[in-house]
Formats: sequence, C-alpha cells, structure tokens
Amino acid sequence: MSVTFSKLATRLHPKLEAKGVKLEQEDTQEIIRLCFQEIGISLATGEDVFLEGFGRFYPDYKPARKVKSNLTKAEHTTKKKVFVRFSAFAKLTQRVQKYLNALGLDIQEEV
Repeated sequence: MSVTFSKLATRLHPKLEAKGVKLEQEDTQEIIRLCFQEIGISLATGEDVFLEGFGRFYPDYKPARKVKSNLTKAEHTTKKKVFVRFSAFAKLTQRVQKYLNALGLDIQEEV
C-alpha cells in the first residue's frame, strides 16, 4: 500500500479544518506537493533536509569508476551517481513502534 499526494491531502484536510484553516482539498494537495518539491530542490543542490521529529534526507554521491565486464573483459567507466538517503530520527522510530504495538504487531529485528 502506498500513500499518494491525494491520500495525504485527504488525511490532512480535516485536521487543518479542525485547526481553523480553511482550504479546499486541492489546495491542501498543492501545498503538500510544493513541500516535497522544495525538499527535492534542496537535495538537488546538495543540501541535507532535516525534518524535526521525523528524519534526515541527504544526497549521497558515488564517483565515476572504472569497471571490467566479466563477459567481455572490456573496461569502461561508470557515470557519477547520486542517491537520496533517509535516516529516521529516534522519535519517528518510536512512534512507528508504538503504533505497531497498538495494532498488536510484534516486529523483531533480524540479527
């Protein structure tokens, strides 16, 4: 199961209204989309993104390198790559664990 911008907006819209924020459902969805767009722009420019109580998104760069094909034995150079990494803060991990416990799910770490 995945959560889309539309599903997030559907979940957040009543919570915003309860706080007195008057927005249309589409406006709520657009705000969410803009927030994630800004996160993407920050990562693209090499910035880390810290979301308090949630986690840290950060770009991880892998340099170009020479590799040798096992089949042809020919050497070639790979392109430089960037990956987006995420590190959850303890507060988020605790909230997820608390929610899972409330559902009666016992998730054990593998050794």
